Parts: sequence; C-alpha cells; structure tokens
Amino acid sequence: MDSGMDRKLPARRLGARLLLTTAIGFGLPFGALAQDSTVTLDPVTLNAAGGVGYVVRNTTAGTKTSTPLEETPASISVVSDEQMRDQAVNSVAEALRYTPGVASEYRGASNMSDETYIRGFGYAPRYLEGLAISGQGQQVDPWLLSSVAVVKGPASLLYGQSSPGGLIDMELKKADGSEGTHLGFDTGTNSRAGLRLDMARRTGPDLSWRLVGMAEQADTQEEGLETRRLTLAPSVQWKPTDATTLTAYAYYQREPDAGYRNFREALGTLEPTDYGYIPRDFLVGDPDFERSERTSHALGYTLEHKISPDLTFRQKARLSDGDWYQRTLVWGSLAEDQRTISRTVTDSYSKTEQALIDNQLEYRLNQGGGEHVILGGLDIAYSKTDSQSTYGQEANSIDWLNPVYGNVVVTGDPRGATDGVSRVRQTGLYLQDQATYGRLHIQAGLRYDWATNDDLDNLTGTRSTIDSEALSGRLGLLYEMENGFAPYISYSTSFEPVTTVPTSGQDAFDPTEGKQLEVGVKWANEAGTLLVTASAYDLRQTNVLKYDDATGLSRQVGEIRSRGFEIEGQGQVTEQFSLVAGYAYNDSKISKSPIEGEVGTHNDRVPLHQASIWGKYDFENGWDTALGLRYIGKSWARGNAFEVPGVTLVDAAVGYDFAAMGYEGVRAQLNVTNLTDEFYTASCASAYACFIGNERQAKLSVDYTW
Repeated sequence: MDSGMDRKLPARRLGARLLLTTAIGFGLPFGALAQDSTVTLDPVTLNAAGGVGYVVRNTTAGTKTSTPLEETPASISVVSDEQMRDQAVNSVAEALRYTPGVASEYRGASNMSDETYIRGFGYAPRYLEGLAISGQGQQVDPWLLSSVAVVKGPASLLYGQSSPGGLIDMELKKADGSEGTHLGFDTGTNSRAGLRLDMARRTGPDLSWRLVGMAEQADTQEEGLETRRLTLAPSVQWKPTDATTLTAYAYYQREPDAGYRNFREALGTLEPTDYGYIPRDFLVGDPDFERSERTSHALGYTLEHKISPDLTFRQKARLSDGDWYQRTLVWGSLAEDQRTISRTVTDSYSKTEQALIDNQLEYRLNQGGGEHVILGGLDIAYSKTDSQSTYGQEANSIDWLNPVYGNVVVTGDPRGATDGVSRVRQTGLYLQDQATYGRLHIQAGLRYDWATNDDLDNLTGTRSTIDSEALSGRLGLLYEMENGFAPYISYSTSFEPVTTVPTSGQDAFDPTEGKQLEVGVKWANEAGTLLVTASAYDLRQTNVLKYDDATGLSRQVGEIRSRGFEIEGQGQVTEQFSLVAGYAYNDSKISKSPIEGEVGTHNDRVPLHQASIWGKYDFENGWDTALGLRYIGKSWARGNAFEVPGVTLVDAAVGYDFAAMGYEGVRAQLNVTNLTDEFYTASCASAYACFIGNERQAKLSVDYTW
C-alpha cells in the first residue's frame, strides 16, 4: 500500500505545473513556484483570523487595538476565512451577503468593484490593513483575505473621512510564523477554471514568509465575454527581538479581462415586454467591441515595537497604484417595438496612485481604579487620480430577440468628455481611550482632520481647490453582565468633504456630516464559540448638498435619516453544527430637501428588510452539508418612482473530507448559489438604471493541504 506522503507528492507536483502553466498564460514569469520540494512537513493548518469557526473573537476594526468584539460598544460584523471558504465566495461583496444591514450585491451580476450600501448609505469606503483603498474599479480577491470586517455607523474617529453608514476593513493573509501549504483547484458553471495557492514557511527563528496567489478565468453571465484574473500577495515577517515585529507585504493583481458592468431598464427586467423578459445572458454590447482591463500593485508594511511592557509604537504604511481601462456599449432604451435597444459608447481610463501612513502609540495603564488602553495617532493620506473619458457617441441599435454581433457602427461625436487630475490630501490627529472599570467598558475619542481636494480640468485649464476641516468622535459604554449579556450605547460622528465648487458669491461648503445614536446588546458564551449582537440605531446625514431649482444654486439644506434594527448571530452551536443568521430592518428616507416631493422618499436601492441564515452540519464520517437562505426585501427607485419586489434565494453546499478514506489533507466541495435559479432584479435607481440578479452558479473545488 502507498504511504500518505506517496499520495501527496504527485498532487504537489501537479499543482506546481498547473500554476506555472496558468501564470505563463498571463504573461508572467513564475518558474520559482514550479520547483519541487522533497522536504517533509507535518500537516498544519494556516492561521486565519482569531476565533473558532465562524466566530472571530478579536479584531482591530473599529478600535485599532486588539479588542474582543463582546467588549466593544459598537456593532461590528466580521466574516471569517472559514465562512468564506465554506460559502466559496468569489468577491468581497459575496462574502458580505449574509451580513445584516449590508446591501452588498445591489449591482447583481454587474459587481466589479465591491460597491455596497451599509445602513442605507452607498459607496461604503473599503480599507485594507486599516488603510483606505482609493481608485475606480479596484477589487481585492477574497482568497487573499483572512477576514472581512464591517464597522457599522460613523467611524471617522479612527479612519477620517467616511460614509456615515460604515466601512469595510479587510485583513490580508500574511506571514505570521506558521507553516503549511494549501493548494486548490476550481471548476464550475460559466466555464470556470481556477487555481489557488497558500504557502507559508519559517526560514529561521525570527524570519518567516508566505505566498498567497490565485489564477482564475470564467465567462460572464452575459454571453460572449469572460473574466481572467491573476493575483499574487507575498509577505515576510521579521522578529529580531521579542519586542519588535516587522511584516512587509506586496500585492499584484492583473485582469486582462476584468468583466462587464452595465445598466438595464425596468421594462424587460422588472416587468415583461410584449415578448417576455429579456434573458439574463443577453449582451447589449458586443464581444468584439467590449474592453475592460485593470492592474493594481501595492507595497506595504506594519511595524510594531514594544518600547516598554505598557507602551507600544505601531506604524502602518502602503504605496499603491491601479489603472482601469473600459470601453463599452451602454444600454440606452427600448424602442416602441419593445425589442430594439439603442446604444451609446463610453470609453474611459483612470489611474490612481496612493500613499498612506498611520502612526500609532498605544499606552496601557491603571489609573483611577480602571484599566486604560490609550491610543494616539497621526495618519496622512495622499492620492492622485488621472482620468479621461468620452461618452454618448451613438452606436447602431441591437435587437434582443435576434442579436447580431461583430457589426458595431459608431457615428457622430461624443456628447461629452472629461479629462482631469484630482489630488486629495488628508491629515488626521486622533486620541482614543478604552477604559475598563470592572464590568464597565468605555470607548471615548476625538479626531481632527485637515483635508484638501485639488482638481484640474485639462479640457478648460480650470483648477479648483477646496480645503476643509472637521472634528469627529465617538463615545460608547458597554456593561458585561454575569449571565453573558452586555448592553451598550454609543454616539459617533463622521464627515465627508464636499468637492462641489461653490457658485460665485457663495462661501465654501462645509463637510457633509453623519451622526448616529445606537443602543444594543451582545451575548457570547464562555467557550467563545457563539456571538450574538442586536442593535437599534438612529443615523442622520446632514449638510447634504441639494440643488435648488428656484434659485439655481446648490445649498446644504439636505438631510437623510436612516433608522433601523439589526440582529445577527454566528458560531458553532454544537461540535457538528455551525450557524450564521441575521435580520435587518432599515428605513432610510430623505428628511430635508428643497426639491418638491422628495422629502419622505426612500433612498434608492436600499432594501427595507433583509434576513438570512446559513447552517453547516458535519456528519463526522467525511461528509458535511450546508444550506443557506437569503431574503432581500423590496426597495425603491429614486423618488419612490416604483418598487423593486423582494426575493428569496437559496444556497447549498456539500463537502467530503478524503481523510475518511485515508487521504489526509484532501477535500472536495460543491457549492451552488441561487439554487432555484430565480430571475430577479437586484435594484433600480430609475427606470433606466436597473441591475439584473445573478443566475444559478455551481462551483466544484478540490483542495489539498499539507
């Protein structure tokens, strides 16, 4: 009989050869990874975010210190690496589909940038390793991540300018002294084929490295287009002393075919035409005309040095750049015959360069009968974006009942063009105290920001500079009861600079501000395998810029009020059964506006109700199975023009661990999303800005760890 190692070595060689072949297809040298190794290692599991199963106990999101979630007076949701693997997610947006209060897939099959709504407010900012991600179209593959956290509500205290709804903070898989190798293969619907690698080694008592990478290709939901992605994320950790740790990482992502995004109109999507619904796989563009490619690079580090047992200096920094080119035929409107669709051309390019640094000093002391973790910081951010676009040039129409491709005819001149350079500079000073008096936990802090937005219009030569300053903060109290419940209350604020140039004679606009009052309760069991959070909030965005038709001027008289309730639970209910469940109610409406009839209308695209549950059961004989239900409630188009009905989607998975047959480290898993293949509209901003939902997708993965 063959030994276990005899079975593993062929798989390792096969994986290296496949990775080499795929890398060559993307035009990169990758020979080093194809080298075979004869070193025998004990099987180990690579560390993910701290916690058990689906529960992440400690996170720096929302506090910038390692703080247990059950002791943090705020609503923070964390999706663990294990949950992302069990659900076989292909994007961060998919990773958040079971997180209450987050509308992560309102773009349906057109998700290319992980755009999300949190608590009723759109375009939630994304952070990687606690540092902001800027630039159009940038998307981090979830295979590179150990966790994805959502900080709900205003969070400017530690992050600076931010949406009032909250933000997303992602943690990379990085070198941490562990050892192991994970090799995975994927196939599935839409001609999906992929390869994943996660390799970690120690090269000495104070040095370790890790390489995480993936290569994947798949067809888009629309016929005739495909996506291709190659991602590499190497990292090194150096610990010269017990007091000092330096972790450096790099990131490279190349997408020669980045995917497809486009609007549809309500007719044919939300309601049938005379010929029925327009199929989900219909492409309004043309395979020979469409272009979408992007590349991103990053180089960063985290330095931590314990000056004394109670005083720690921490520094995070990152340099990055990303570019995205897209040429597409944009859906215009259906003609009276309800089969002919007009089209226009959009051709755009953007390149963003970014430099960020966050300096932190953490001091722990006992004072006044309490334990304090005092965090002071200075962060500086700079970004530059060059962008050019033309739009509105007419193209020949297409018949969706009988589409003919390869014959695009473009006529006339574009209706508009942009060409400009935008520079954003921000400096922030913050101070936070996390105090503990027995069972009482207090989080209090203030931050002051200086921001400058400088825009140059290359077409007119016009330059505009907007300076803004803002004070933001947070105050929260949480009390841990003996029965495991921990009620809390918090008040927090946020700000976003207004970049619109005032009309002559007007003063500069103040930053748009957010403020939230939240009350809630948390519960965690003693084993740390279950965590439940319930919260209610009143969230308002003020100084919203509105255009007044009566005066022809923009004024800061708008206000949006979002009120809601959320409850979520996650963890290991028994040794065999793991669960993620949640519900969210969000009533997000415009409360002040000079626009007639707008007050009282709902924010577009935001579902009123959301509910989800995902359960996984391990039969302890090698087999496990999981079932998920997602309910996305009704939402509205802008101005309550019409409703988009809710939908219930079913996800399922079944896995088998071949260790039950003697093949240690080998596992196969089949995931199916939208099991019943529901045809649905994900959201609409207007009658001509709707998004079609994802069709049923199946993904089979085979993984080998050693």
